[in-house]
Amino acid sequence: MSAAVTTFAGPPGQLPDAGFDRGGADRYLAFAFAAADLLVETDLEGVIRFAAGAFRSRFGHEAESFLGQPITTLFAACDHETLNVAVALVPEHGRIAPVVLHLANEAASDVAVGAFVRQGADTEARLCFSIGPVASSASLTPVNLDGLQARTDFSRMAEVALRDPRAKGGLGLVEVKGWDRVREQLSADDRRALEGAISEALTGGATGQTAGSLADGRYGLLSFSGIDVRAMVARIEHALRSSPAAAHAKVEGAELALDSGPIPQGQAARTLRYALGRFADGHADATEGSGAGAGLAGIVANAERQTQAMRLTLNERRFRLLYQPVVSLKDLVIHHYEALLRPIATPNMPMKDTQEFVTFAEAMGLSEDLDWAVLETAIAALAASPDASVAVNMSGLSMQNADYRRRLLARIGELRTQADSLAPNRLLIELTETAEIQDMASAASSMEQLRSVGVPVCLDDFGAGSAAFRYLRAFGVDYVKIDGAYVRAAGRSKRDRQLVAAMVDLAATGGARVVAEMIETEAEAALMLELGVQYGQGWLFGKPGRLPGS
Repeated sequence: MSAAVTTFAGPPGQLPDAGFDRGGADRYLAFAFAAADLLVETDLEGVIRFAAGAFRSRFGHEAESFLGQPITTLFAACDHETLNVAVALVPEHGRIAPVVLHLANEAASDVAVGAFVRQGADTEARLCFSIGPVASSASLTPVNLDGLQARTDFSRMAEVALRDPRAKGGLGLVEVKGWDRVREQLSADDRRALEGAISEALTGGATGQTAGSLADGRYGLLSFSGIDVRAMVARIEHALRSSPAAAHAKVEGAELALDSGPIPQGQAARTLRYALGRFADGHADATEGSGAGAGLAGIVANAERQTQAMRLTLNERRFRLLYQPVVSLKDLVIHHYEALLRPIATPNMPMKDTQEFVTFAEAMGLSEDLDWAVLETAIAALAASPDASVAVNMSGLSMQNADYRRRLLARIGELRTQADSLAPNRLLIELTETAEIQDMASAASSMEQLRSVGVPVCLDDFGAGSAAFRYLRAFGVDYVKIDGAYVRAAGRSKRDRQLVAAMVDLAATGGARVVAEMIETEAEAALMLELGVQYGQGWLFGKPGRLPGS
């Protein structure tokens, strides 16, 4: 790398507004430039405060000339919108995963751009950008080489666009019908090529647009300049004709205006997140039959009717709890029961299953109401069944809320002082991964305080998503529950058996015991015990039903 890498934009021996010591800066530069040509630091508005690296060879100007300019100055106009949205999202989740953009130089060079938030001890937070050559897809997997944003990132970008007064263009949603059958006939290389063609067709080469892959065969397009859905569908159909396997696939599209009118932005953002999630999961009513013809405002109005119906459902306890035993695999003695939610059909509540019911509650800000209603119902059942212990599911959204934590601990304190006191260890809390925890410190505090008063905590569906591994590292828990998919797979594959054994070892390092769910055969139970799992749950030991004595 050239000597220009060590050139600082500022007085000799000093990093302007850096907020960290020179030794720390040198280490930071050494690591950053191991894979980067340019290092840029901006304020949270994206204005460049520090720059170093091969600016002269890339742009023909010294690094100092870019101080005080927006970070977008370094990149081609077609990438400005993507970068602006990414910058707006950095403070929320701490980093920008590497993404491929184009420099604003004569060659329009492809570069990999990543960033993270650096909290200065004496100065305001800064965004630190590492800009370097594009690695191969094998060594740089986080980069969206086909130009499509991942589902979570696209959803967050849509929420940022919702807050932007320029966002009058709207959101386009498109589905390639029968995509599962198409992908079965394509090689990995052919599928990537077709995804790239679809990405190009989505944006049509226009600036100010961002495309995302929401699920296999389902895509979204954000635009500040307007969306022609028919033209978008026609372009994708043309792209599909380039592949014999996809030539006859049907494409459907819909447009969603992002103008939410007088509706509060928080409510509009929750509803938008919910609608995108339902579309990604294959629910047509995310864009049809839900008020979508009136744009986001129509969906919000429809969701508000459903929200009111859910509040009534929770207040009047229009649901049942069924209880499934969790047993010791060593001696088959029942250790506790898990409370399983079963909604009761209610007018204006179209949710068809428990997962849909829970997802809607979390999206509409009702997770705490739902968790409290389930908790109180389970406590009443425990009072009628003095020999049983019960685990209740609790959303990460509730666990990171300080007010909910205080209310929960106060309720447990009340139970301990009553004449017919309920021992805290008869109530277990299972932390679900249906909604990702953002405030890890608050959630950790909730679980620490629960455990301090004798209430055990369990991580649910361990292995089903990446967040559970992060939670195990961050939280102290008493149990982890291995997702049933691993239980089934372990009986067929040596690799999956090794994976379960690794999960057991990982849990043990944190002092947690392991529950394997969805055990249906004696062979599965024996295998789990052999792999070190202590407890089992599934139809082999009992189907969900009434709590004994209740």
